[in-house]
Amino acid sequence: MNGLEKGKVLFEKQEYKEAIIELTNFLLEQKNNADALYIRAICFRKIEAFEKSIADLSTILIRLPDEATLFCERGISYFYNKNMNAALIDMNKAVALDPNNPFRYSSRAYIRANIDVEGAIEDYKKAIELDPEDAISLNNLGLLEENVGKMSSAKNRFNAANKIIGYYPDKRDEIQENKKIENQSQEKNTIGKIMLNVFIAKATRKEYFAYLKSIFKK
Repeated sequence: MNGLEKGKVLFEKQEYKEAIIELTNFLLEQKNNADALYIRAICFRKIEAFEKSIADLSTILIRLPDEATLFCERGISYFYNKNMNAALIDMNKAVALDPNNPFRYSSRAYIRANIDVEGAIEDYKKAIELDPEDAISLNNLGLLEENVGKMSSAKNRFNAANKIIGYYPDKRDEIQENKKIENQSQEKNTIGKIMLNVFIAKATRKEYFAYLKSIFKK
């Protein structure tokens, strides 16, 4: 088992620092190996070494400048590094390259919610149009609509999300939820406290490796 294979195993075990060591040693011999750079970039992000994550993804993008997922991943790293402008530039590029992928819109929406609520609402609507079963986008869209006073629409979004995940609150839960919504509508900044993290929910390790198989043999 070489360093790349060991790194993948450690990554799957969520042993990110150990994975970085194996991948870095492997890259000493194959410095431009996109598989190793990609996994290491995600590992760096997991341990909050965001600039190193951005650097690895930027290196791959020199070779693969038309891969939407790479722009999306770098945008996520920019976001966690608190560089919103760079994050949105990368997310815009990801949307342009992959306009029929709902995750591109929900990813951009999650970032836009911090600076452009109306824009985020439109992105979540587009994500749901492309994937009506996206309970996470429905939930987050409901929260944003709630934040701008669209309480009836927000409630419909929450109900749709609950139906998808198979959660059916009883009447008491519904009354308590209505009171919660009323209280939240009086607060100015409730979004970040309860919005589901699109990146954590969608960007699973399984997706990473499926993605690697699809593009890094080009």
